[in-house]
Amino acid sequence: MPSTHEIHATARHSVQCTNETAILPLESPFNLGPADHLVFPFVPIAVVFIYRNTLSGDAGRKVTEIIPAERLRRALAIVLNYYPHLTGRLQFNANSKVPEITALGTGAELLEAQCSLRLDDIASASRSGRILMPNLPASGDALLPPFDPTMEGVCRDPIVAIQHTRFACGGVALGIRLHHIVCDAHGYFQFVRDLAEIYRGVQMNMSNAGPIPTLSSPPEIHSYLSAANAMSREERHEALKFRPSLFYTGEHSYPPTKQQDPQPSSPNEKPQPRVIGRVLRFSGPELKRLKALATDPNPQTQSWVSTFDALSAYFFQRSYQARFEHLKFQGVPSSEAASTLSHGFWASINFRSKNRLNLPPRYFPNAVHCPTAYHSHELLADAPLWQIANALHEQIHSVHPSTMERTMKWVAAQPDKSRIKVDFEFGNGSFTVSQWSKFNMYGGVDFDVDADGKPILPALVSPPFTEISLVDGLVMMLSTEEQALQDGGQTGAQEDGVPCAVDVNLTLSEPLWEILDRDEEFRKFCC
Repeated sequence: MPSTHEIHATARHSVQCTNETAILPLESPFNLGPADHLVFPFVPIAVVFIYRNTLSGDAGRKVTEIIPAERLRRALAIVLNYYPHLTGRLQFNANSKVPEITALGTGAELLEAQCSLRLDDIASASRSGRILMPNLPASGDALLPPFDPTMEGVCRDPIVAIQHTRFACGGVALGIRLHHIVCDAHGYFQFVRDLAEIYRGVQMNMSNAGPIPTLSSPPEIHSYLSAANAMSREERHEALKFRPSLFYTGEHSYPPTKQQDPQPSSPNEKPQPRVIGRVLRFSGPELKRLKALATDPNPQTQSWVSTFDALSAYFFQRSYQARFEHLKFQGVPSSEAASTLSHGFWASINFRSKNRLNLPPRYFPNAVHCPTAYHSHELLADAPLWQIANALHEQIHSVHPSTMERTMKWVAAQPDKSRIKVDFEFGNGSFTVSQWSKFNMYGGVDFDVDADGKPILPALVSPPFTEISLVDGLVMMLSTEEQALQDGGQTGAQEDGVPCAVDVNLTLSEPLWEILDRDEEFRKFCC
């Protein structure tokens, strides 16, 4: 496994808007909305984009650079004209405890680094010949800008930071990190595509002469219900009567002074096993077979399940069965093991669309509602896959848009945001799923072109395994390079109708992996 010693930082740049007046229309502090208020401040969205240098010459010829750092710096400065609030810093209002952005114009950050490794050598470390995140330095974490998860660090450091790492072969990694509290994954990839669009325009203007590149469509950066007058006093009073299923108000505990450290264990308490992340690939044919198993066999029901339904049910059941087996192996009776484990499932719904809250098409901030439910031990331990898929499908699709709207208004009306609590038990058997594969991860994130003028598509787009993302019981469904080859990543299916392959980042505790490694059924569909 490559270590962080192969990477050396060479430069650090503070980046401001090229248009000094871009921040003038913004109020300071800049308000965030209720969907943003619900995000833990110490959680970032961080993704590594890997680009091979297809312009490299033969031995003895000069290698042409791709994605020069100076051009990227200028593109970042221009795109900040459209996202000027990202040049500020996070703070928490002393009275309402609401997160907000102040110090507008302080700047984003671009780091430059060099890596002594070659991407071809990293790819050869896997049997597939693909570049895999666990084979990159520090499992990809070293390709991201440093991150301090304490509240002091989160409020001190830039909201957006990029690390530009050039490999010995001339290939480039872009590690792009944004505070999750300002956007969700949908908004994140929109920002990266906007950065790439501006970069492609900057290529013709490196002398800084001529017109500055512009976005074909500006983003919407103001959050839903963020304006001070978004709700009248009567509307706030009415909103507080609602009782959301996922949240309640309790004692003050948020924001914490820092990321909560684990409590010291007692002398008789066993240390918790480490959490391990792995990348599992599901090919198109394997996904078709899995979806067939996840579909109700009764033709009269005319049921339909998505790839998300099938994969979620598959991992939820297999991980739960492994936890149940692990407890029994430790001598816990079956009935006690079943009552000890939590049976919760946490997913997320993007409420931007017209049939939900009908937000602007280029809406950047968080717009996620999380339906949760607890399912029975009998369903998870013994039921066929299609029954679990049906249960999860119903859990997600039964949420009415009015529930999403009333929940957001309830959050917005709370006078003290620090008292909002999540009514869900994480860990201990509960399962969390995030479907990033629907966000067109490979589409529009090409920066440079090859010798024939064709876009250099990324060889890998993936979040690395970090200390924060190594959560016991987390699935992240990711697009693959196959999607990049289909209309530049615009669709999720190949020409013959077979789904594009999906990569799944799965994090589980080490004893569960030991059980799953012996589970032939688990290995039927993924590699």
